[in-house]
Amino acid sequence: MSAIRYELVRARSLRTTWWGLLGLLALAAGATWVAARQAGAVPIGSAEAARLVTAGPGRTPVLIPVIMLATALACAREQRRDALPTLLLALPRRGRVYLAKLVGTALAAVVVAVLAVAASVGTARAVFGPTFPDTAAIEAPAPRILAGFVAYVLLAAVLGLAIGTLSRGAPLIAIAAAALPAGAERLIAAAVSAGVPPAHRDLVRYLPFRAADRMLAGTDGGLSPMVGGSVLAATTLVLTVLALITFTRRRA
Repeated sequence: MSAIRYELVRARSLRTTWWGLLGLLALAAGATWVAARQAGAVPIGSAEAARLVTAGPGRTPVLIPVIMLATALACAREQRRDALPTLLLALPRRGRVYLAKLVGTALAAVVVAVLAVAASVGTARAVFGPTFPDTAAIEAPAPRILAGFVAYVLLAAVLGLAIGTLSRGAPLIAIAAAALPAGAERLIAAAVSAGVPPAHRDLVRYLPFRAADRMLAGTDGGLSPMVGGSVLAATTLVLTVLALITFTRRRA
C-alpha cells in the first residue's frame, strides 16, 4: 500500500500529469467532433452513436496509441529524474514497486477513459442535440461498447507500462510500439493476405489490436468482443510478466 500511495501522490503532484490529462481529453473530444461532423446526420441507433463516441469499430480509437506512447515515455522520464533509484532506496522490494506502478497506471487509465467518454458524449451532444446521450450511453449495445472502450484504454496503458519498462522508455521503441495499433498491424495484415495461403488468412483477426477493436463492434461477425479483448489481454499479460521479471533484476 505504501508503494501504491507513493505512486498516486507522485502522479498528482506532477504538472505534466494534469497537462497530459487535458491533452488526452481534448484529443478524444476532437476526434468525436470530427467524426460527428463527418456523419452529417443524427445517429439512428445506439451502436452508431457509440461508434462516434469511441471512434470504432473497424479502426483503433486514437486514444489507444497515444496513451501507450505517453505511458512508455513516462518510464524514460522517471529514469532521467532519478525518481526510480530514490523509490527503490525507500522501498527495496522491487516486485511490490512494479505492482504499485501497475495498479496506479490501471487506475489512471480508467479515470482517463471515463472522462474521455464523458467529453466525447458532451461534444457529440453539442452537434446532435440533447437526445444523443441517451442513445449513446443507455440503449443497448452502447453500454457494452463503452465498457469495452474503458477496458481497451486500461489494457493499452498497462501494455505501454510494460513496453516502457522493458525498453527503459527508449523513445524509438515507444514510438514503434504506439505505431502498432496506428497502422503497423494493417501493413502486417496486407503482407499476410498477399503471401499466405487463403486457408490461413483468417489468422490476421488475432493480431492484438485488430482483435481488441472487436470490443467496440456493435454488430455480429468475426471475433466476439470477449475473444477480441482476451487476445489483447493475453498479450498484455505476457509482456507484463516479462517486464516484472526485468524490473526486479535490473540495476536502477
